[in-house]
Amino acid sequence: MPKVSVIMTSYNKSDYVAKSISSILSQTFSDFELFIMDDNSNEETLNVIRPFLNDNRVRFYQSDVSGVKERTEKTRYAALINQAIEMAEGEYITYATDDNIYMPDRLLKMVRELDAHPEKAVIYSASKTYHLNEHRDIVKETVRPAAQVTWNAPCAIDHCSVMHRYSVLEKVKERFGSYWDESPAFYRIGDARFFWRVNHFYPFYPLAEELDLNYITDQSIHFQLFESEKNEFVRNLPPQRNCRELRESLKKLGMG
Repeated sequence: MPKVSVIMTSYNKSDYVAKSISSILSQTFSDFELFIMDDNSNEETLNVIRPFLNDNRVRFYQSDVSGVKERTEKTRYAALINQAIEMAEGEYITYATDDNIYMPDRLLKMVRELDAHPEKAVIYSASKTYHLNEHRDIVKETVRPAAQVTWNAPCAIDHCSVMHRYSVLEKVKERFGSYWDESPAFYRIGDARFFWRVNHFYPFYPLAEELDLNYITDQSIHFQLFESEKNEFVRNLPPQRNCRELRESLKKLGMG
């Protein structure tokens, strides 16, 4: 069985997905399986993905979801992640997206940290994000530091910066009935909602080094939710829950 299960979600990002997959497959640590969970992308994106399927570490799954109504009934990336978790064999679980780049030693350094510290169930690294305009020029650069142990991770950490033990998922599902929350009310902050669940049991321990790089583009769900002229997809979503309520909820529980 592989040491690590990497779960990547993908949808229509042909300009970025090859770099994302390559950054995982070229890791200095090689004992992993990679789930590419595609949400029925266009042919252009699938043509980019197909050459990577010859690697025996890759497990590719494609949904048959189509149409705005079906895409807004659930938080799609959460549903795909839940499907992958059911198939995952790794002792450790970590996440990626089709516009996220792993640094070459990301898996190695995070595995070493969990191996060396059995008391730590969840770890996270610092990460960098590039915000791109419609011409793919970088217009803003931000860094999310990893400096402290936190019992209040929602919206402070990105899921592509996290690795946790599989056993974390078992506790989450036993308490909440599922791993990630598929409610479309959390489309904007699906990872924050997952962290909210995890923080009921575990703190997140930091690794100060920047181990992943993210791109925010006009194709990103976060961009679409914040732009002034909402597209049909966004208009069909229910009112979105927010970070503040998740963080305040944990504070009331004495979690941070």
